[in-house]
Amino acid sequence: MNKKSYYKASNWNAVEDQVDRSAWARLNDIVYEPRRVPIHKDRDEFFHLPKAEQTMLLHSFGSLALSSTLQMKVSLSKIKQDAENSEEAAVYNALQYLESINNKAYGHALSEFSISDEQRDEAFNWANQNPYLQKKMRLLNTVYQSENAIQKKAAHVFLSTGLYHSSFFGPLYLFGQHKLPRTAELIKYALRITTLNGIYTGIKFRRDYFKLSKEEQENVHNWVYGLCDRLYANELNHIHLLYEDTGLEDKVEHYIHYTLNKALMNLGQEPKYPENVETLDPTLTTGLMESAMIEDFFFYTNAHPILKMREIKK
Repeated sequence: MNKKSYYKASNWNAVEDQVDRSAWARLNDIVYEPRRVPIHKDRDEFFHLPKAEQTMLLHSFGSLALSSTLQMKVSLSKIKQDAENSEEAAVYNALQYLESINNKAYGHALSEFSISDEQRDEAFNWANQNPYLQKKMRLLNTVYQSENAIQKKAAHVFLSTGLYHSSFFGPLYLFGQHKLPRTAELIKYALRITTLNGIYTGIKFRRDYFKLSKEEQENVHNWVYGLCDRLYANELNHIHLLYEDTGLEDKVEHYIHYTLNKALMNLGQEPKYPENVETLDPTLTTGLMESAMIEDFFFYTNAHPILKMREIKK
């Protein structure tokens, strides 16, 4: 039978890309059910926090829910359109499902820590009406809608590896003070997913980048740094609004330098900021290291980042 095929089956036995194999092997290991994380046991401690910290945490989860919605509904779908084979598309299908779990988790946390539906809805409304969050969504979504494959990947990495962390900071910092341990566990699960999103997409970005001519690479490099600058300038405004009255703004700003450096490293670009793991606040570092697992982005290099990970010290 020599008829030409209209459509072909995916042959997973013929997968040759080790990155796709390794990413796929990890995906099922990081599935979790938010309701099984007993964050209700943190409620009493949460209500004994200063009011400003309570508000900051609620608004952090609202912020995460908004960013995650863009990832879940738009970003991963748009990037998947550029997949070079069925296996890469399958990984992005799975990452989209995992991002849906994170999205549900942020809403679950808000429900557990809100004393009423009105307070929970206020956190969502705060995110939906926050001009800096909305500007971030607009900046990123403009890239996703551009249909430029390499730019879409860069924007996705900046959000996954860098910008999410302005909202992750609060619960991680409190965990570094030995507070809200179940909440930190939820963040740990979420981090594993956002981290794999950033690492995997960063590898695919570099694959596309190294196919370009030197002149094209220079144009992409300049565009990436320009996007980083625009996102960072806006994120500073969001940080100061989210952490007002907590005294944590400067610490968060240093942390975002660190995470944006990680995003640039994912993209194969040189870091922009001086921060490294030694310059982070010791309380935050405690929260990071105690909540991190080997998959987490605090422990990888650009050399085979999914296959071989260790802590970056520079």
